[in-house]
Amino acid sequence: MITCKCKICGGEMELAGTSGFVCQYCGSRSFFTDADFRENEEFRKKLLQHYKAEAKNKEFDYGADKLFSFSGRDSFLMADGQPLNIDYMKKYAYDGMTCYLAKESAVYVFDRESDVDAFRNGLDRLTFPAADDRLHRSFPELKLEIPLRSDRYALVFRRRPNFYPAELFAPLDSVHLAWVISRMENICCALAFSGIEHGDISSTSVWINPVTHEGALFGDWRYVRDIHRTNDLYLLRKTAIRIAKNTREPKELYTFLNSTPQADAFKDFERWDRVINEGFGGHHFVKMNIS
Repeated sequence: MITCKCKICGGEMELAGTSGFVCQYCGSRSFFTDADFRENEEFRKKLLQHYKAEAKNKEFDYGADKLFSFSGRDSFLMADGQPLNIDYMKKYAYDGMTCYLAKESAVYVFDRESDVDAFRNGLDRLTFPAADDRLHRSFPELKLEIPLRSDRYALVFRRRPNFYPAELFAPLDSVHLAWVISRMENICCALAFSGIEHGDISSTSVWINPVTHEGALFGDWRYVRDIHRTNDLYLLRKTAIRIAKNTREPKELYTFLNSTPQADAFKDFERWDRVINEGFGGHHFVKMNIS
């Protein structure tokens, strides 16, 4: 625990998150300046470590994920004969594969092991810029592999709190649709950087966090291929139209959604950024009310 002395009453103060220090006796608050930290480099390091640990704990605080509710359970037998029970909120059926939205995971159950290899190979083709240490959060992160009976197989991926398929929030007002499009453009740029095309961008495969305005691409990774056209950018527009409340306002949004994509994702994102500036008055974080 990090503590310091209260300048008012001399009592012991405790660190209260990002709100600084609070005296447990007189209730006064204290904040440190850059000059204070320069005089105590060791304390500054400890404080930074505390903030990092606190941020990581909040990142995986599923107790704060109030939208999740159980709607069903599917059970399978693992290779060792033990049951695998998947309590889920939503499940999406694909050819030879089912994706489950579970409390802390996205669970994929495959009917054929060959499809597991294709799915993993698709994900393995992702590469990220060395300077970006957060982009990986926009794609499935493998937690566990589970062989099942009857030649089935399960891949368990991390689902961060408050991430849900975009369709669950539809129809979206334009001001919220804008940040979802921005996240999809981010994702398309990451795919382009990797030289690949996903082919399954949709309202069920794009998962969004309405609290932090982040996005992640799940869906089907078995058919990833070399990028040779702008199919993902067409699917981005189709998905946005599907989850929108009103695509005609502002007019710049309408024009963009009904336009032919640019030659590549990076140019397309530049074009979208002009829509943000000209149609929405620039980049603003607008809190999304959810219930």
